[in-house]
Amino acid sequence: MFVYVLGAGAMGCVFGGKLSDAGWRVHLIDVNAKQIAAINEAGLKLSTDEGERTYRLPAGNAADAKETADLIIVFTKSLHTSDAIASMTHVIGDKTYVLTLQNGLGNADKIAACVAPDRILEGVATVPADLVSPGVVSSHGSGGVQFYPLAAEAPPIVEEISSAFASAGIAAKADPDIKKAIWTKVIFNATMNATCALLDTTPGPLGDLEDGAALAAALIEEGAAVARASGCPIDAAGVHAMAKMSMTQHRNHIPSMLQDLRAGRFTEVDDINGAIVRQARAYGVHAPMHETLWRLMRVRERL
Repeated sequence: MFVYVLGAGAMGCVFGGKLSDAGWRVHLIDVNAKQIAAINEAGLKLSTDEGERTYRLPAGNAADAKETADLIIVFTKSLHTSDAIASMTHVIGDKTYVLTLQNGLGNADKIAACVAPDRILEGVATVPADLVSPGVVSSHGSGGVQFYPLAAEAPPIVEEISSAFASAGIAAKADPDIKKAIWTKVIFNATMNATCALLDTTPGPLGDLEDGAALAAALIEEGAAVARASGCPIDAAGVHAMAKMSMTQHRNHIPSMLQDLRAGRFTEVDDINGAIVRQARAYGVHAPMHETLWRLMRVRERL
């Protein structure tokens, strides 16, 4: 398999490196010149529970992509999805599949503007990953992948991708209930990611405070109510467990939205909390807490 990883940030680098161990030919695509240069000059340095490895993978921008892809795995920020996939149309052939493992709701629909729906796979990744510096990534702890075709029964490539992930040490599951998994992660991110970003804190201190834990619990319940109204009855208990684990086992993790704010970048809040609000409106329910958090984050981004 010839694979482009579109979005060579922390998560994209973890998957790119590990999938190369599974025998796939991997090319990393990004727009960050420092990240591209570091990987090409010194290799991708990945630290995991198994130790430290350096991977020699080619990295470049979309214009550097020449070979038609068997698979494109999308890890860009959700706000960049449309532009990112449009930049890769010259290497998307009739047999190319695109797998989105991004945060947020609606990424597969954006990709469908350039790719036939029966060639799109959507899913979630819970593998921990942090970008330490250009070309240097840390990934400690457990996680996995759930995915499924957007608009068709599972084609043979689903099993091929699952096997490659397993060979790479990434637990993978082809899950017909992938919408539930996507909603679960969206609600978790809308709760923990956005709250930590707005309060400029990591999960541990938030969970140490009674008000912080209560705020997270209320946001989860409101998000779950929106999911149920949209026809996706998720298990809110699972999201509560994820939040508790975040507050205890990942106490010092810096969420991606907080990293973005500290770096002066726009966040994915429009496709996470904003998406929950849009779904609430579409199905006639209210999500005042997520709407307040969404609007506060949008103001904070622009200050």
